[in-house]
Amino acid sequence: MEIWNHSNQCQWPNLEAKPITFCGRFLFGSNALTNIGDFLHEVGVGESNAVLVNDANTWKIAGEGFSKALIESGFKRVETIIVEKGSVRSEVQKARGKIESLKPCLVFGIGGGVNMDIAKASAFLEGSRWITVPTIFSTDAMTGINATFRGEKVGVDGKSHEGDYDLTVGPPFACLVDTDIVRKAPWRFQAAGFADYVAKLCAIEDWKLAYSRGKDEDYSEYSVMLASAQTQYLMQNASRIRKMEEPAFNTFLLAMMNDGFLTQMGGSSRILFGSEHMVAQGLMEEQIRVGAKGLHGEQVGVGTILMAYLHGQDWMELKRALKEIGAPTTAAELGLDGQAVVRTLARSRAINESWMRDRPDIYTILMEKRLTEDSAREICLKTGVI
Repeated sequence: MEIWNHSNQCQWPNLEAKPITFCGRFLFGSNALTNIGDFLHEVGVGESNAVLVNDANTWKIAGEGFSKALIESGFKRVETIIVEKGSVRSEVQKARGKIESLKPCLVFGIGGGVNMDIAKASAFLEGSRWITVPTIFSTDAMTGINATFRGEKVGVDGKSHEGDYDLTVGPPFACLVDTDIVRKAPWRFQAAGFADYVAKLCAIEDWKLAYSRGKDEDYSEYSVMLASAQTQYLMQNASRIRKMEEPAFNTFLLAMMNDGFLTQMGGSSRILFGSEHMVAQGLMEEQIRVGAKGLHGEQVGVGTILMAYLHGQDWMELKRALKEIGAPTTAAELGLDGQAVVRTLARSRAINESWMRDRPDIYTILMEKRLTEDSAREICLKTGVI
């Protein structure tokens, strides 16, 4: 098996002046949600109404108590949207209707990535400010500037999308993290978030490649420096994070919260995903085909092992960290047979090409290294994924 290793020297242009905005208001720590009133007063919130975007589970875990805390802090009306169908247009429209009836109001996305993305998109489209309140850390949606939705004939942006797509909304007004709530969440979610974060190991190399080939106009050594340091820390401290030791566990949470900053400083979301996410999409589709349930980060983790091998990186160290954190590292742990992963790798270039129709800058190693079924099987076997 030939391993890819590029050493092209990039020519760095003069940096053009452009505005950089990111979430700069955080309430983080134990019992954070009980201090919501004081925090909102300190950051100058003037709205007297609020809309909470929850699902049935997060309403019980945090939303109900959060609603009472807002009323006690002086909010006149606090109403709740319960998400039932996932990250689709109809849920955004439902939230928009509630926001429009309560303007001016703050919008709170409480829970995981789906709830936060619906809150972000609906508030953005209605011209309201939004605050994210993650109760799990399976995703970096809490400070991200994009909201991700499932493909539909008519999406949130009014366009047709075959697969998942992003709507750029900008950073949240603030982010609130009650670490007591996060610590009580099922560990599987945090393990998936860890796997999604360390995918930067491959994403950075793919971003460098895209820039060197003239496919991406943006590249930030500053963002890469920070992301690389954080990724290495997480991998080296996976066992401590899994035990929720301090300060390792809180460092993990803070690193996840920092993704919005990295993308804004870098001028691109490319630092968040690369070839490993193309493979993850294929794995997700295979899971759907056989009725296996998986989390995005779990699919990404396995994809990162495979693409780290292709990039010539230390995939064994990555696999060790994923095992220590409790994330899947094999096809069987994803509920798939070996042929499903081989099939995914063999068509991963086609997945990359489909992404590039909307984002030509999403150029990865898959565009330069075509994988046959035989070479895909060899990678899977050598990494122990099958």
